[in-house]
Amino acid sequence: MTVTFTPKRIRCFFQIGKEDFFDLQSYFMEEKIDFVVTWLDSNDPLWKADYAKYRNIKVEEDKARFRDWDFFKYWFRSIEKYASWVNKVFLVTNGKFPDWINPNHPKLVLVKHSDYMPLDILPVFNSRTIELYMHKIPGLSEHFVYFNDDCYLNVPVTPEYYFRDGLPCDDNTEMLSNRPQYHPLNPFNIRIIEYCDVALINYHFKRKTVVKESPKRWFGKHLGIKGIIKNMFLYQQGRFEYFVRRHNEQPFLKSIFEEAWEKEPKMLSKSCTRFRADVSLNPYFFRYWQFATNKFYPVSFKSGRFYILKKTHLERIKAAFNNTQIKSLCLNDSPVMAEEEYDEVHAFVENEFKKKFPDKSSFEI
Repeated sequence: MTVTFTPKRIRCFFQIGKEDFFDLQSYFMEEKIDFVVTWLDSNDPLWKADYAKYRNIKVEEDKARFRDWDFFKYWFRSIEKYASWVNKVFLVTNGKFPDWINPNHPKLVLVKHSDYMPLDILPVFNSRTIELYMHKIPGLSEHFVYFNDDCYLNVPVTPEYYFRDGLPCDDNTEMLSNRPQYHPLNPFNIRIIEYCDVALINYHFKRKTVVKESPKRWFGKHLGIKGIIKNMFLYQQGRFEYFVRRHNEQPFLKSIFEEAWEKEPKMLSKSCTRFRADVSLNPYFFRYWQFATNKFYPVSFKSGRFYILKKTHLERIKAAFNNTQIKSLCLNDSPVMAEEEYDEVHAFVENEFKKKFPDKSSFEI
């Protein structure tokens, strides 16, 4: 990233107060980078009533999808501690915000679903629908990073970790296969959605054309020798395969959402359902679109970790908290975690959070 020191910026540098030191990096950034995070209060009685009305079942029957871990305040503590340069934080909810949130924080923007989504689809209980419309959030910058509320920063990160040369940093490593999986508690997982995402990308783009436009992105050293050899095979095959999944925060260009919606309104609209459907698109579709338009900065991403919250993973989670090579953690709930494990798992993980982020952030009252 190149910084131009204009007279205005130089004057600002000498006039700035000590309390503003951590905003310097944000001021000198070429582009503003926003964070978007979605959250739900699954204990809200009004939300529960709406869920039961439209779903015709009680939310307790879908417990793993909406189980409350009460860790969200640690998300804000991690952001303030490790990414204080962020321009704005857009907190997206159904209209019920955390009781502890500081609504007057200068970097916080509170967003309701009704602020940016079609009213005829509300109330919505499908996170994919909420995510597919993110580009409609009023005031959102072109460069933004999307977080689920279970993704936490683990060490300091810089703006260049997410964007370089105005492009989102990402790893376009592909897999030769994406074998279907089935579990009775979580039937087809995310695999079937990835089939939908990559199928639409192959409909709109020819892999050989994309690679010819920017061969360094598809045969670069970030892929490693095995990745380069694999891409030689895929080049002859002529179609995209399944990109290695990053279940962590994801940098996006807002214009990519707009472009994809313009080119593929039918399937995107069909995917925006009130409740989840097996056959639909999700935000990975926009990540794939960034790859297919060569609007990404190629990197090798090995610094994020994903863990299912369950008893057998606790020691690995603890080790990850203390590993400075791991930049972010996703601690994901799942139906495969037995309900009787909840109390023990919750207490263990909360203790690790308290040790790592003991102090309130300025986002908390």
